[in-house]
Amino acid sequence: MTTVFSALLLAQSVAAQPRWGRERMPQSGACFYEDANFRGNYFCVRENDRLTSMPRGMGDRISSMRLLGGTEVTVFRDSNMDGRSARFINDVSDLRREGWNDQISSIDVMRSRGYGGWFPGRDDRARGRDRAGTWDSRSRPVWGRNQTLPREGACFYEDADFRGEYFCVPRGATYTSLPRGFNDRISSIRVINSEVRVFQNDEFRGRSREVRSSVRDLRGSWGDTVSSIRVF
Repeated sequence: MTTVFSALLLAQSVAAQPRWGRERMPQSGACFYEDANFRGNYFCVRENDRLTSMPRGMGDRISSMRLLGGTEVTVFRDSNMDGRSARFINDVSDLRREGWNDQISSIDVMRSRGYGGWFPGRDDRARGRDRAGTWDSRSRPVWGRNQTLPREGACFYEDADFRGEYFCVPRGATYTSLPRGFNDRISSIRVINSEVRVFQNDEFRGRSREVRSSVRDLRGSWGDTVSSIRVF
């Protein structure tokens, strides 16, 4: 009996291992692609499922990911959901640009925790309450002085030393393109239980800088150059 039970566990373990292919996508979950821009072979993980370890040669081949049905994905550098992590709450067309190439060892796919309150702008915030769990990087950031700081995320300030007006972004969200008047005004960044990568060009292109702790004065080599933002 013990032998049969062990064999069943082993079969389940093998069946749970991801395999490159073109399987049917789940209604809710995430699919991980071999090539950028959601091309090539892929494997999918359903909502509320975890991959505590990646088979050899798979974690270093993930180049893009698509989120389905209002989910979020957390990737970890080490197996068993350990080590440095990054959260994504929208699609990623090229994961290599995010500083996570060849580093994913475990994956957690879960229902989005809801970020409706983080939509910038009065109209977008109202839509966010009806569409909790989504983030629209096309919505415009709004400078202000009374925004609630996220528990996890980052706030971008007009002045050095975290002063002046600011806008906040939750962990896992992005701005693919900052509108005129924002990319040339960010002077300090407050990082809250997350990491930030700023890019010189829109769509996460060009020179980038990873920020793992708050920066009191971003001016200098990065003054007036930030055009897109990702918060992990």
